[in-house]
Amino acid sequence: MLGRFLLVAVVAGWFLVPPVMSADAMFDSNGVKIHYLTAGQGEPIVLLHGWMSDSSMWGSLDTNPMAKEFQLIAMDFRGHGKSDKPHQPEQYGPDMAEDVVRLLDYLKLPKAHLVGYSMGAIVAGKVAGTHPDRVISIVYGGQAPILTGAAKRDAREIDVFAKAVEAGNGLGPYLEDVWPANKPKITPKQADALAKLLYRGKDVVAFAAAGRGIKHLDVTPDQLKRCKVPTLLIHGSQEAESTQKRVAAILKFLDRGELHVIDGTDHVTTLAAPEFGKTIDRFLRANQQKPADR
Repeated sequence: MLGRFLLVAVVAGWFLVPPVMSADAMFDSNGVKIHYLTAGQGEPIVLLHGWMSDSSMWGSLDTNPMAKEFQLIAMDFRGHGKSDKPHQPEQYGPDMAEDVVRLLDYLKLPKAHLVGYSMGAIVAGKVAGTHPDRVISIVYGGQAPILTGAAKRDAREIDVFAKAVEAGNGLGPYLEDVWPANKPKITPKQADALAKLLYRGKDVVAFAAAGRGIKHLDVTPDQLKRCKVPTLLIHGSQEAESTQKRVAAILKFLDRGELHVIDGTDHVTTLAAPEFGKTIDRFLRANQQKPADR
């Protein structure tokens, strides 16, 4: 399940436009430098990318139509993009959620809409569970928060990646292991070539550490229930069965949750579907704060 996150990095983002951003800055998050991009004015929307991806997956913030009504903020998680890349797993997990809150503090924003895809959705869930007062609405794309006790069941593919990194013999075997069953089988030679392309210039040790930390982003049902904000869960009809089951389980704990399924898309192709962006746009516009709530 989690191994598919890497493929998000090779698919264009929300509106399929070149990743050319305007405001490009860094801030210090308890000793770790975090990179972020901003565009537009209005209620803030924080965009949270997937594992082994970065803020560029959301495309150009400048040309995103939502920038006419909202302040768009796309951050690079620690270990990703232009942010610092600690190699210790204990520097990830809950600290990734705290980075989001610290960014809001740094920008002097009391609340924000959160839009997370894949790992970003899991981080958004941790923010919702630990800081419900900082959230206006949430979009969980292609994933849902990890309920306490469920994380270990989904850790296998991260372990495969981390062990491949530790072995130092290339990541081709990892790609072979996580290659989608519904795709033509990849050969070892093809896997090695693709791994070299995907991970050229990347800090794979940091990726492995971040992956190891995902299991510590879990939340309890009671924590989720305390965050009573509008929540959209969106994924493709061909999303992994384990993810669809997690989404269904999470919905039971959300007073204001809604599910949207995009027909015919999977974890990767959902991002490229026009329906994905349009559905999120409608949801965010419908859930802007009233003046009395600001």
